[in-house]
Amino acid sequence: MNKDIKSLSLPELTAEIEALGEKPFRAKQLYEWMHVKLVRGYDEMTNIPKSLKAKLEENFTYTALEEAAVQTSKLDGTKKFLFKLNDGNMVESVLMRYHHGNSVCISSQAGCRMGCKFCASTLGGLARNLTASEMLDQIYAISHSD
Repeated sequence: MNKDIKSLSLPELTAEIEALGEKPFRAKQLYEWMHVKLVRGYDEMTNIPKSLKAKLEENFTYTALEEAAVQTSKLDGTKKFLFKLNDGNMVESVLMRYHHGNSVCISSQAGCRMGCKFCASTLGGLARNLTASEMLDQIYAISHSD
């Protein structure tokens, strides 16, 4: 199973890039593309050589959640997002806007063990915990939604 590149810290990413035989500065470039510019894949990284992109595709998973649905409240503009994960599981996130700032609630698990009768997330039980990149990508996708 390939490593999840967006879940790596900068020092971890630097070590991985060096292990591929690349210069350490490439890690900073990749990190900026993933976590500052919020690109959806390697193809959008214009200053990364094709040879490195090929190595990355071979050795790493790149998380980019698929937006399955969005519901907007007519009362206050709150938006509820449904995202599809790479393994087919679904998660929800919510964007709430306030006069003092915005708040985003994200999922940290696919499914839930609680068994609350009113909640759809509990119907199939707990499937798994999300990776760091799946949690980050919920925020990244919501920030691109406006």
